[in-house]
Order: sequence, then structure tokens, then C-alpha cells
Amino acid sequence: MTEKAATHQLHPVAAGASAKDRLLTWLDFNLAVIFNVPTVVLLAGLVAFPTGLVIWTSLTDWQLVLNKDPNFVGISNYVTIWQEERWLGGIFNTFYYAIVSLTGQLVLGMATALLFNRNFAGKSFYRSIWMMPMISMSVAISLVWAIMFNTTYGMLNFLLSGLGLPELAWTADPLLVMPSLILVGIWQWTPFMTLLLLAGLQSLPTDPFEAAKIDGASKWRVLIHITLPLMQGHILVALILRSIFAVKEFDTIMAITEGGPNYASETMNMNIYFNAFEYGYMGVSSAKGVIFFAFILLIQLVLIKLRRRQWSH
Repeated sequence: MTEKAATHQLHPVAAGASAKDRLLTWLDFNLAVIFNVPTVVLLAGLVAFPTGLVIWTSLTDWQLVLNKDPNFVGISNYVTIWQEERWLGGIFNTFYYAIVSLTGQLVLGMATALLFNRNFAGKSFYRSIWMMPMISMSVAISLVWAIMFNTTYGMLNFLLSGLGLPELAWTADPLLVMPSLILVGIWQWTPFMTLLLLAGLQSLPTDPFEAAKIDGASKWRVLIHITLPLMQGHILVALILRSIFAVKEFDTIMAITEGGPNYASETMNMNIYFNAFEYGYMGVSSAKGVIFFAFILLIQLVLIKLRRRQWSH
């Protein structure tokens, strides 16, 4: 085959072809690019542009009432926010809530996953009941818990008084408000952790467990030396998924305490919300939003790296 013939097969339209034929040929050779253009444009509009706008706003002193024409101040906002005690308290509350609630969800989730992985009468019914908090609306659940936490007519204090125990100011006491919110988070999201870990348990190979049974290993030793090591990858996936939502928990805390009392339950994203939409400090709140995003990204990178290291062995 001559060089001219090969070129003609790659570009079947002759040099003297019409503009319509040339256009159709160009479209045929670039369909992969053309079909991805809407996706790129959509992502640019929904992700890239808002992200860039937030970063630019974080470098200004924009205030909706006092300074409607923002001035460029560089990294000044990123420096001054670390002198704000309320923001530092929000960082502490965010990670306090996320770490403790995730720990509780993981422990209880593993325990209930091991339970539902066994065969017993009514397992499907009990599993459906157990999953109900996960599929309920967060705001509705939060309002119910707010009533239960009420110091005057709440169900929890009624139960405590019935047992002869002193009543507690669940969400009115700065020392008790975060544990109370963590209790709600564990109750609501442990079923999700159960679902993820149960799927992992049901996918494990049976040979190691059969060998351990033949060797006479106790259930505790099987759990420690076989089940948990085989479940490392599934546990890390569950932590990755839940940590994202635990760190940015908003609606439950807002509905129950609104960040009170005295900002004792205010998290980072709530602080950002109040600064932006209550006080109008868009520049400062944007800088806090960028730092909040950096925290979430760092956590996910660490967990993903741990998961990859686990799978590499």
C-alpha cells in the first residue's frame, strides 16, 4: 500500500470535499472530546467557579453592610482568624464531636454487624428496625431529641427521676451539651456503620474461620486474630465515608442547640455560617471555609493512604 493510499484511509475526505463533509469528518474523529465538553462545562460551573470565587473572597475585606466594595487584603484574614477564641473553640468542638462519635459508631456498628451476621429468629425484622434512624430526616430526629433533652418535661430527665438519679441539664450545660449531641449522632448513624461492616463480614472468606474452628480457637481469639485483620479495609472505607459527614455535621446541632449555650456546641461550619449569613463578614467566613475544606481534605488523604497501605500487604 502506498503512502498516499494509507493517508486516504486515515482521512477519507478528499482535499476537494465540501465544507459539510469536512465538518462531519472532524466530528467523527473528535466525538470523545465533544461528548465530554458538557461535563467539563458543568463541573466548571458547579465546582471550579464557586471554589475560585470563595478563594478570591477570602483575600478581601468584604462585609455586606459596612464594606460592600471589598478591598484586597491578601492573607490577612487567614492570619487574624487564629486570634479568635470562638473559631478555635469551633475547631475543638468539630474534632471532639467527629472523633468521639465515630469511635462510638465504629464499636457499636461492629458489635451489631457481628450480631446480624448470625442466624436467629426474626433477624430481618430486627435489622429493619435497627436501620430506621439512618433513613429518617435529620431535622425531624433532632427536634424529637430536643424535646427529650428538655430539662422540664423531657423524657430523659423523667427516666432519671424515676430511677432516683439527679436530673441533668443536657443541652443547657456547657459541659454536657457536646456529649448529648454525640449521643444523638451515635444513635442516628451507627446503623449506617452496621450496614457497611455487615457487608464486609458477609464478603470474608470462610476458610480461615473453618480452620480456626477445627483448631478449637475461642470466639474472642477468632475475632481478634482473624475477623478484625480481614476487616481492616472495610473498616477504613466506613471511616472514610462517615468522617466526611461527621466533621461537617450541621443540621442536627443547629436544630438542637444552635451552637449554644455560649458557643459551647458551635462547630467550624456553624461558625462559618454565622459569620457569613448572620454577621455579613464574607471575607472572613470565606477564609474559614477554605481552612475547613483543607482540614477535611487532609483527613481524607490520611485515611485513603492508610487504606492503600493496608491493601498493599
